[in-house]
Amino acid sequence: MRQKMRNGLIVLTAGAAIATVAACSSGDNNAKDQSPSPGSPASSASPAAPTKAVKDLTKKITISKIAGTWAAPVYSPDGAGVKAINERYNVDFKSQYVPYDEYANKLPVVMAGGGLPDMIGMETVDANFVKWAKQGAFLPLNEYIDKYPTLKAIPKSVWDAVTVNGKIYAIPDYFPKKYGKKPIIRKDWLDNLGLKMPTNYDELTKVAIAFAKNDPDRNGKDDTYGVGMVNTAAGSITYGVPMGAAWDGGWYHKNAAGQFIPGLISPGFKKQIEVLRDLYAAGALNKDWPVAKIGDIRNDFFAGKYGIFYEQPYDISSKRFENLKKVAPNAEIAVIPPFAQEDGKKGFLGLSGYYEMFALNAGIKNDPDKINRILLMLDEFRTFIPVDQRTPNNEYFNWKNGGVNTGYTMVNGFAIDKDEAQETQPENYMTNRGWAPNDEANEPEKLMQEPFTQSFIKNAVAVLKNTQVYMDPINRVHSELYDAKQSELTKKLNVHHVKMVVGQESIDNWDAAVKEYLSGGGQEVIDDVNKLMKEAGIGGEWE
Repeated sequence: MRQKMRNGLIVLTAGAAIATVAACSSGDNNAKDQSPSPGSPASSASPAAPTKAVKDLTKKITISKIAGTWAAPVYSPDGAGVKAINERYNVDFKSQYVPYDEYANKLPVVMAGGGLPDMIGMETVDANFVKWAKQGAFLPLNEYIDKYPTLKAIPKSVWDAVTVNGKIYAIPDYFPKKYGKKPIIRKDWLDNLGLKMPTNYDELTKVAIAFAKNDPDRNGKDDTYGVGMVNTAAGSITYGVPMGAAWDGGWYHKNAAGQFIPGLISPGFKKQIEVLRDLYAAGALNKDWPVAKIGDIRNDFFAGKYGIFYEQPYDISSKRFENLKKVAPNAEIAVIPPFAQEDGKKGFLGLSGYYEMFALNAGIKNDPDKINRILLMLDEFRTFIPVDQRTPNNEYFNWKNGGVNTGYTMVNGFAIDKDEAQETQPENYMTNRGWAPNDEANEPEKLMQEPFTQSFIKNAVAVLKNTQVYMDPINRVHSELYDAKQSELTKKLNVHHVKMVVGQESIDNWDAAVKEYLSGGGQEVIDDVNKLMKEAGIGGEWE
């Protein structure tokens, strides 16, 4: 997963299978900006004075925090970045980071054990967050939103995700909606075989089979496949061929009663299963895909074995692209644009608009000094810095990134993290993502120097910047029935989906599988989710 996510993307649509996925990825070789190199970089020997927004810091305050992280090794609670925070904000900042693969088990123990830290980090909204909010563990934040610019900038659709019974219980970190993982294709393979970019499922099927059968890399060997996909332990097909929201796992379609339904039982998802079945039968899918690991399939794509996979134009490691270039010097990767849907729409399933969040301990409700200090710190760290201002001459950028030549270096106008310097950067201990005014303001094509990776990013941005995304309404309501039942219902459906793809179950059994889902508690979930949507005035929206 990622070392540090900077201006980048994640988070998965709840309960969605074969969903538009944005995965964590190592940020090595990622640049911070591509602005002209300044003549004389500013010194970072000591923290600069607080900005004007941070006013009364005369009282020293102890602030504790626990959060998950993908960083390896985990940031030290005594790193230089912590010391810089203490000096700048006159605090005694006590941070604890836990690897995310342990955090899901660690946090409930902390919540139940008493002595809860002042700041509680979470990766996304889940059943535990809703439960703890209802139990009164977190401080309601509604009254503070209008006091801080970066909080006022958060759209209602994102606030809805962290709102329980009308109260806001967490501060979400920004994450672009439209630049998650999208289907990518070996453009050079298309050219080698005289094929065009697919625009519908018939063309996609033809291309994927040709990639598997017609020696697209011209090495004279039968060693390539069309589509890279896996079946996760959670029970969902991942990296299939959802070429638009109508074929994805989100709540897009409606039933005869006018209710939104999960994509997994929709006619659009059935179409995708049919396509995957045809590809499997033709040998365009690896026969072992149901037990394959995502990391292995990703590595195989960048080793030149697959023609279609998924990648995102943010928070990516250039090492993968460089590895592909070594084995395939003429490789060219492009995003496959979404297919036109029967309803006239054309666009992918969007991400929720946030990734990671902080709740505040309800126990500090009678300590306004601590509350305001925390929010002032968060607001400053969350302030968006335009790409052309990310230079050592920008006092705040320089400070929060550990100082030029200490936490980062300038190379050809780019600010690049120094190896093993993460603990010198204050932003790693608070939050490292500013709330961008829009997705395009991130300008990811300017944040990568490696030519091959940069060419992919430029292509992806060009395709996606004018592409609509569908905002899944399931991300904006909190249904206890959904939380209690959807996981098991999804796993049972997944058994049918996998069997249909590999030919062990007829696609004619689709209606029976849907009926099994509905009668097993799925209809109750649909009823409850739609009731909550109606009460909140929430529906699916294109942006």
